[in-house]
Amino acid sequence: MQYEGAQLAHYVDRPSRFTCRVERNGETIETHLKNTGRGADLLIPGATVSIVPAKNPERKTHWDMVSVIKRTDHGDFWVNIDSAMPNKVTKEAVDAGLLTFPDLPGTITEFRPEVTFGDSRVDFKGKTSNGQEFFVETKGATLESHGIVGFPDAPTIRAVKHVYNLEHAIDEGYMAYLFFVIQIDNIDVLTLNHHMAPKLTAAIKAAVPHGVKIAAYCSKVDENGMTLHRPAEFRIDEPFIDPQVEMGLIK
Repeated sequence: MQYEGAQLAHYVDRPSRFTCRVERNGETIETHLKNTGRGADLLIPGATVSIVPAKNPERKTHWDMVSVIKRTDHGDFWVNIDSAMPNKVTKEAVDAGLLTFPDLPGTITEFRPEVTFGDSRVDFKGKTSNGQEFFVETKGATLESHGIVGFPDAPTIRAVKHVYNLEHAIDEGYMAYLFFVIQIDNIDVLTLNHHMAPKLTAAIKAAVPHGVKIAAYCSKVDENGMTLHRPAEFRIDEPFIDPQVEMGLIK
């Protein structure tokens, strides 16, 4: 998935939850931040960011901020912070025949986004060549610490509900997947941010023996976009030190 008209700028500050100011060629520009997470380890004054023109020219902010370079002791890398990107690259890869899901019988013949199941909407509902129906809930991961990615970067209630919903799908004969998309260039180990989301950790640990399958993919990321790259390793019990805590940005 590639953006059109991407340009480099430098992060200044975040005056509101969805608005960031950046500096480009000596001009300060207000941009829309397409992410509800904290991003405290990424949104550092002076950080190089990628901005793209908004598709709606009538919108108050004429640019979207979609990615940022994170500088660390073990290297610098692009992090995509566009919350819509995980679903886009997942659909793109499935439609191209480049992505399937563990233990799924047959080939994928249908893959529809935003499907209602029970009282919730699931990111994708699919069907295989032998008639097996399945649901996929995608989660984007943007929090990195010492070469490992942790999900989530902020407390989440919705994700816990999504896991329970996938369990209900298993009970009704569907296959169900929780699919993590690492939105960081070329990092392929993911775990849970246990300290930040203990209820989610417990829910996922209970969902796996119930039949919910966990999968993860790493990505290729740069200022112009993001594509799924290869399967990543999910380590549910891997220790994770939240960099936002380590840096004293949150408690």
